[in-house]
Amino acid sequence: MEPDEGPDAEPLLFSARCAVCGASGPAGPEGGTASRWMLTHLRSHPGHLSFREVITRSYRAVPGE
Repeated sequence: MEPDEGPDAEPLLFSARCAVCGASGPAGPEGGTASRWMLTHLRSHPGHLSFREVITRSYRAVPGE
């Protein structure tokens, strides 16, 4: 197995999840998407201080390895 970096590979995606309530933000190709969502969520829920970054990366199987 290896990261799929071929021309038809899906892009790397970043999102965030609130560790307090489990709410998740939208995924986007840049880490700023997750950061903006965390700040917005924090403003709405001042007691929610713990978050998880979620990174989605495509992998592919390499025959013979």
